[in-house]
Amino acid sequence: MKKLKLICLYLAMASAVASAQPASDADRCQAVTNNPDLAIKHCTAAIDSGKISGGNLAQLYANRSSEWTSKGNYDQAITDATAALKISPRIHQAHHQRGVAWANKGDFDRAIADFDAALLLKPNDPVVHHARAVEYAVKGDYPRAIADFDAALRLDPKSDDMQFARGRTLFYMSEHARAVNDIEAAFKAQPNTYVAIWLYLARKRGGVADAEELLDRATRALGVGWPSAVIALYGGRTDPASVTAAATDPDPVRHREFRCEADFYIAHWHLIKGERASALAKLQEVQRACLKNMLEYEGAVAELRRLK
Repeated sequence: MKKLKLICLYLAMASAVASAQPASDADRCQAVTNNPDLAIKHCTAAIDSGKISGGNLAQLYANRSSEWTSKGNYDQAITDATAALKISPRIHQAHHQRGVAWANKGDFDRAIADFDAALLLKPNDPVVHHARAVEYAVKGDYPRAIADFDAALRLDPKSDDMQFARGRTLFYMSEHARAVNDIEAAFKAQPNTYVAIWLYLARKRGGVADAEELLDRATRALGVGWPSAVIALYGGRTDPASVTAAATDPDPVRHREFRCEADFYIAHWHLIKGERASALAKLQEVQRACLKNMLEYEGAVAELRRLK
């Protein structure tokens, strides 16, 4: 009995020592979350060690590609995803991440090609169906976009992001009643000021008489700050110049985003008032100046297509 106890004690100590060993760079490359710089550091150390090859090395490149995307370095994300696919062409994550990077760079055809490849490897991935749907919508291929959104929502019916995205596409198609249904469901699932603004636009363009009152009621509890000035504009309590002045932030990236958003939502204010030329000028500015991964860029391209 004493010998058995000693064996158990030895095994427990060995297990504790093993668990105390630091994780390898390869493990940390996959395990670190919400810290792209640290994850990239570990991925790079594991790749450069020369100890890893084959599919495991390809996975490290794919993981690092994801982290580059998180940092907004899309060229490096494409480079790493391509390296992964040269080693192992059947890595779903690498196709997905490269597609995301191409989309963020505005190369929508290459993005769709990578999403196609990812879905061949994993047909039931709602995230990739969603991503491809967005690219189809930007290209103006609305039937394919809706088909992909439908597929994504069959696979993940509780996703408010996907319902919101499908609602925006229906809005671009002037299917305002259906757009309201989707965007309203997204807002109820996750109240958000931006979603409330889009819900207002769908209602207003669809002829809902009390759209302004509904917007005010929906956003009372959502706090102040940007983009509350847009809500005030739609409610008749301010003017476009004041919205532009409110679209500011000390961070230059956020400042640029806010100004793009201001131009887009002011453009819709002009459209509602029937001021086509003013709306067109603002939408063209959004298309020229805004990041291509912003939903306002997507919306501006769709609205310009409709206006022209």
